[in-house]
Amino acid sequence: MAGCDSQERAVDVAMENGVLIVANGADPATLDPHLLIGAPEANIVGALSEGLVIHDPDDTGAVRPGVARSWQHSPDYKTWTFNLRKDARWSDGQPLTAQDFVFSFQRMLAPKLGAEGADLLHVIRNARAYNRGELTDFAQVGIAAPDPYRLVLTLEYPAPYLLPMLAGTAFVPVNQAAVQAGGRIDDADNRWASAGTYVGNGPFLLSEWRVNRFVLLERNPQYWDAGNVALNAVRFVPLGERDAEVTAFIKGDVHVTQSFTGSEIAELKRKRPNAVVTEDMLGAYVYVFNLQQRPFDDVRVRRALALAIDRQKLVEKLGGDRQAIGGFVPPGIPGYDHIGPPAPDVAKARRLLAEAGYPDGRGFPETTILINEFDIHQSVAEAVIAMWRDGLGINVGIRARSWKDYLAASRDRQFQIARSGWVAGYLDPGAFLDILASGGRNNEAGWADPRYDALIAEARAMSDQSSRMATMRKAEDLMLAQQPLIPLLNYSQTYLLDPRVKGWGHSINGNRVYKFMSFSSN
Repeated sequence: MAGCDSQERAVDVAMENGVLIVANGADPATLDPHLLIGAPEANIVGALSEGLVIHDPDDTGAVRPGVARSWQHSPDYKTWTFNLRKDARWSDGQPLTAQDFVFSFQRMLAPKLGAEGADLLHVIRNARAYNRGELTDFAQVGIAAPDPYRLVLTLEYPAPYLLPMLAGTAFVPVNQAAVQAGGRIDDADNRWASAGTYVGNGPFLLSEWRVNRFVLLERNPQYWDAGNVALNAVRFVPLGERDAEVTAFIKGDVHVTQSFTGSEIAELKRKRPNAVVTEDMLGAYVYVFNLQQRPFDDVRVRRALALAIDRQKLVEKLGGDRQAIGGFVPPGIPGYDHIGPPAPDVAKARRLLAEAGYPDGRGFPETTILINEFDIHQSVAEAVIAMWRDGLGINVGIRARSWKDYLAASRDRQFQIARSGWVAGYLDPGAFLDILASGGRNNEAGWADPRYDALIAEARAMSDQSSRMATMRKAEDLMLAQQPLIPLLNYSQTYLLDPRVKGWGHSINGNRVYKFMSFSSN
């Protein structure tokens, strides 16, 4: 595209060459499927690697065959058998077998690796104990390969929702030889997942990665379904600065953007009505407290800050089609009674803050909200901070960091309050509530309550769906009474998409299946 003249737009030249250009928010922190936790990484890895099943772009609750051509489960949904296709290969041409999944799951669960997504595999029998170092014999974990093309998963509890879980990046295989060539398999600094050394099994190859410039993927000729992959390449461009993505789209530099701010939506809908897309995601945008730091170890302070926020006004200020929420589990899960936004109560919030020793906000410690550098997070923080200042008399600052630094600070709990979010890949409240169980690696607040753990364990063992949902709701109510986090709004994306891009589909977690995409001039 460096050779296009001034009259040609980059997106038009790219389209002629079968190249999709995607604005990806931020440069990925890693492309190792076992170490990623964010959308910028998952967007790319989902095209480089493929699990047993893949998301169905036409049905958010369904999956399509991936490496597994078929599967069966026991009547109680605790034993699953996957029949692998014999034409599945790694990008180096070597066959992909069931043993590759055994190796990959064992690496994901390795205690020293510290994979934050490992909690998702705890649905498998003894996986949690192995991951926590309480069990050292991996043969006791419910993962087996009876033959090269059959994988059997034995679960800890019934999981009728397992298939959509398996479509997530936590369950994709990694190449044993490539990982071992890069260093120890349980070393988080192993750099095997780089351009030139990445061996994947997805529809695309990692061709080039220029940090803070672009990540280029090219079609993988070894992919089992390569004949049905229409795109020649996908180019991911990090454009996290304010307004940069919209500007790039209008100039014709990208085919698709990430979310943009509400102030721009009305004008863009008027100017580019065929390009503006809004879709709800199964995600919760929250503020998390660090319970290990004062004054946030005091539940009265946490509740005061929550009560002082008018979540409906916050959503209105942001514009778009976002929805205010009151619980960690967002709307959209069939059978679950999600919690709506509570009415603000500034008077009660002021009383609680005074009881905690900060009347009218006096003496409240210097506090900042940790966010990653993206305009929507800045807008949310500014609105919330204004409500706390006007309602409680406290002044809070914003600590904006690059994506990589933000992830590191969140992981190491180097914050007082942090913006956070959780976007699930399957329709079940456990996708949210499980991560708040004691000791969970994604439990950023460090909150723990044995009563909560007991309710989650009780719900997992239930076969009756309505009883299970009710028990999950009890657990969520118990958690919210202690306010380790403040749910603010659901994740809803309003973005720009070139109408010539076909097969983009709908996603509840923002991840796309690029093998189905193509271009059309219509």
